[in-house]
Amino acid sequence: MFPRADATTTFKYPDDRLLELRDLIQEDQMCNPYMLDHDGEPCLFVIKNGNATGVTIGRTTGTFSFVREYFNNGTHQTSMEWAILPYDNKSGIFSAPSDSGSIIVDGCGRFGGLLTGGAGKTESSDVTYATPFFWLLPRIKANGFPDATSTQSWPRRRDIDQNDIGDAGEAVRGDFSLLASASANSSPSVTLL
Repeated sequence: MFPRADATTTFKYPDDRLLELRDLIQEDQMCNPYMLDHDGEPCLFVIKNGNATGVTIGRTTGTFSFVREYFNNGTHQTSMEWAILPYDNKSGIFSAPSDSGSIIVDGCGRFGGLLTGGAGKTESSDVTYATPFFWLLPRIKANGFPDATSTQSWPRRRDIDQNDIGDAGEAVRGDFSLLASASANSSPSVTLL
């Protein structure tokens, strides 16, 4: 996930292949990425596990777009979208149709965004768009979920049985586990391949 041999990393591959999810990538870190890609350009590397493409790694450059949808009744809706590119020009696409709704995180397990769509004619020019959580979370709180948080502290769960969905609110798909609700014996995590 770190393509530069001259760059230092604090990432430690989890022994149990579960990347614990916690906290948010802050707006300033998204707008001013602190890593360098293989060409020495500032970026932030991110991971997602989608229904169509599975686990993929991408990179962001701090580029955002505002999307406005205008309705016939004279109202409009505005959304902020975060642009995500493939890891490099050899890695293939970051997302495909049916990946919408995937959670995008960084290598520290911090929530970055919710995948909403993509554009591009070829695999090498693919661009994925995600609604950033720093923008989304206040809107979730304002629309009926005032206690929603990204900093809830969950105890670490080491043993996740892929066949046992249980009542912890686990959403399980293939080699991916996202524990979506807090319980005494679970923590949000993503299985790394």
